[in-house]
Amino acid sequence: MKNRNAKYDIAYTAMIVFFMIVVIWPSLHFKGRNLTEDFFGGETAYETGWYTTDGASVTLNKLNEIEGTKAGEEYSIYNVIPDTVKEGDALCFRSKNIFFQVYIDGELQYDPYVPESSIYTKSYGTKWNYINIPVEDAGKQIEIRMTYVYESARSCIDHICIAQPAGAILNTLSSKMTAFITCVLLLFVGLLLIIADIPINMSTQKNHELRYLGFFAIFIAIWCTSETNLIQFYMGDNRIMQVVSCASLMLIPIPTVLYLDTAFGFRHRMVVRLLCTMSIVVFTVCWGLHFSGIADIHETLSVSHFMLIFTAIVLLYSIIRNSVVTSHSQTRNVYRILRTIGLSGISVATVADVIRYYRGNGTDSAMFVRVGLLLFILCFGSSSLEKTINAVKLGVRSEFVAQLAYLDGLTRIGNRTSFEENLVDLERVKDDVPAIGIVMFDVNDLKYINDHMGHHQGDAMLVKCADIIQESFENEDSKCFRIGGDEFAVLISSDHVQERYEESIALFSDKMKQYNELPDKEFRISIACGFAVYDKNCKGRKLMDIYQEADKQMYSNKKEIKANQIPPEEYYRVQSS
Repeated sequence: MKNRNAKYDIAYTAMIVFFMIVVIWPSLHFKGRNLTEDFFGGETAYETGWYTTDGASVTLNKLNEIEGTKAGEEYSIYNVIPDTVKEGDALCFRSKNIFFQVYIDGELQYDPYVPESSIYTKSYGTKWNYINIPVEDAGKQIEIRMTYVYESARSCIDHICIAQPAGAILNTLSSKMTAFITCVLLLFVGLLLIIADIPINMSTQKNHELRYLGFFAIFIAIWCTSETNLIQFYMGDNRIMQVVSCASLMLIPIPTVLYLDTAFGFRHRMVVRLLCTMSIVVFTVCWGLHFSGIADIHETLSVSHFMLIFTAIVLLYSIIRNSVVTSHSQTRNVYRILRTIGLSGISVATVADVIRYYRGNGTDSAMFVRVGLLLFILCFGSSSLEKTINAVKLGVRSEFVAQLAYLDGLTRIGNRTSFEENLVDLERVKDDVPAIGIVMFDVNDLKYINDHMGHHQGDAMLVKCADIIQESFENEDSKCFRIGGDEFAVLISSDHVQERYEESIALFSDKMKQYNELPDKEFRISIACGFAVYDKNCKGRKLMDIYQEADKQMYSNKKEIKANQIPPEEYYRVQSS
């Protein structure tokens, strides 16, 4: 259909382009003095001129690398207060992992308050400092007497200048506002994803993909926010932010792995168990060392970084494996492309920031992660949310019809119509998925129960059999159906069908055994089953062939059970006596 409003669309696009030009071009080419400079004046840089007691020059950015110094030992650095000091000026700087006092001509000028708690780390963490300098002290010697806390961790003084405190604070807020807004946005997106997960998972098909993605986003956002060092302006106790920074890193790996597992699964379930168990152990051990006083959580930060790197490697592995699967498929959709871009961005960004941290580059430990995470959330969150919302809309419209047309009235699982349609759907995509498994079941003794105990007992037995099959087999990769009077089937579609079947059949056998051992049971549960799988070695075959193969295996199992099982007439005669 021809768009009757095309001319208005073109005109409106031109209006938007014009708006962007008249706003962006002047802001880039006509920069005047801002309000901070007008009201508080500019800043006087003060990074140079610092020296030790021996007269050696000092690099404030790496105080723990000064020759002859050790962690826990006090030493001093000196400079001269410039003659340009004005009324209300202050020495403004950010300190990291040092204890210090400020002296002017040997007189104590500033001794920061240090709160104590068993929760805190050994150092201040990161702290913004503003020490008033009287005008009459111009030209005098200023001394910072300090002790750095960690031998291996970076200790520094940066963002140092002489300026009006209010102006320095506003300049700091301005320089870090973009990073801070990005973190707040990510936090909001994480909360939105968790909230969206609630109505999505009110159905029987549980898939907490959005919830895991939300927790992942929230704790990355919390870590990145703490690394902007802006929250310290609003807290009377700065030391808690170092705890927040270190502890939030420990909470990132588990939701990452669980998200990947629910989104597209792992070939081996051991990956999920390994990474989650490692993360729990690291969390427990690090906090145990912290509270025992052996090593605080900042000193064990390298272990948390190892977990992050390990998780990033798993992400990259997932990208590669998913790309290989996609390359053999004719399916190309936006969701898969966005997923690859998002995973690649966050993986590379995590590795880059950890490397930067250990090389001592920069003052922002989460610079690349913020960019990577923003890309990740935009790509992954939008595509996942859109995909799920569309599924919910479709589910709401078709739920009533589906219950009538596709559910078995007695057992409330899929009926034969549903099974056949699912089989047809899988037939169309069978070469685009790693494997498809079909499990067939046949309930023994149903005719005897109907003839001798009544059809109501036969129905009760079928319901119980359906419950056992569904509880054992049904999950995000599997669907259960009743396809005949005493026949059931399960369709499994994933990249680890054999493993899923073996886990489910073991659970199935245990549940039958547990029920049959009940002293007050009204009937015996005996179910024959057969299994067959379609994979890359079955090219050219139809799923109906696999169905018949599973059915053949099931009847073979049924003969075996009848040959070794007490006949129903003898079993129930013994039970009644």
